[in-house]
Amino acid sequence: MESAKYLDQVKKQCGLRSDYALAKCLGISQPEANLIRRGRKAPNPELCVRIAELLGLNPVELLLVAQRDKALSSVKPYWSMALTAVDVMSQVPKRPRFFPQKVKAIGKELRQLRNQVLFYDGALAHAEAVRLMETTHRSVDSVMERWHLWRKGEPFYPNYLLVNQEAVQRQVTVRRLLILTKRDVKGTQSVAESVQVLRDQKRAGVAVFYALREDLEQSVTFQRFVQAFNAYGGSDEINLALFDEELLLLCRGYQQVPLGLPQNGQSFTHIDQLQITWKPEHLHHLNPRPLFDMTCYVSPFRGEQAFRRHIARWQTPVKSRARSKTSKVRKR
Repeated sequence: MESAKYLDQVKKQCGLRSDYALAKCLGISQPEANLIRRGRKAPNPELCVRIAELLGLNPVELLLVAQRDKALSSVKPYWSMALTAVDVMSQVPKRPRFFPQKVKAIGKELRQLRNQVLFYDGALAHAEAVRLMETTHRSVDSVMERWHLWRKGEPFYPNYLLVNQEAVQRQVTVRRLLILTKRDVKGTQSVAESVQVLRDQKRAGVAVFYALREDLEQSVTFQRFVQAFNAYGGSDEINLALFDEELLLLCRGYQQVPLGLPQNGQSFTHIDQLQITWKPEHLHHLNPRPLFDMTCYVSPFRGEQAFRRHIARWQTPVKSRARSKTSKVRKR
């Protein structure tokens, strides 16, 4: 029994020469002290606290060691885990205040692990997205409706873009599907911004694709994808990524954060809530890979000119396109 070593420490630290003196110091009988030192008996809770006080240790440590000594071999590992947790907590300094708060955050994550889901709010949400990209090994497949987060002045630019670039340099395959709307391709400024975002992605080594939301909605595959995203607690706009086909990241909420003084009127979009999960049903229903295979709706970005020619079709009203096709047929 491990409890025995603590009695040896008491005897040495207090300068006790006999078991009789040890027993008297601990307030127990000599036979009981002999049994504990020989590993034949575990100390009771009161004795654990007394030993801890004499040695200047955390009483919880002694209590857990005693419980582990008495436990069956099949459950001893669980008491060892509890002892490890206490040991970690006892090493945390009270100052600076950052350390206790950090350990508290880790404890919260550990409690969430059993549910196979982690939640992050505020600045931690953005930091965790960066950390995931930094630790991925093989692949990242992502789908984003809120592609504006990649614009200059928004939170993903340039830090998260650089992390993407570093992942590509580590031979990680990064694919990203940006979902546009008809409103995005009508305005001159929004088209220019979408071109800039697509260019930046391509320069970073990301295999970037784009599609029109109104076209995707015709697909049963996309309809089911949206239903699953809503069912599993996503936001109004799709923003998710699958890392190494093992971890799924979902953005659950956004917030407009003012930049500088309120009267400046400037703000940027901030990811306010983030969810990370590895639940099998989530990984199955929200795997973005099938969307990249929908070549009739999804196109790879091959440069500005090709992109502008493509979106010109979206900018043309349906009736005009029909007339154009009719006139072509007549000419033939």
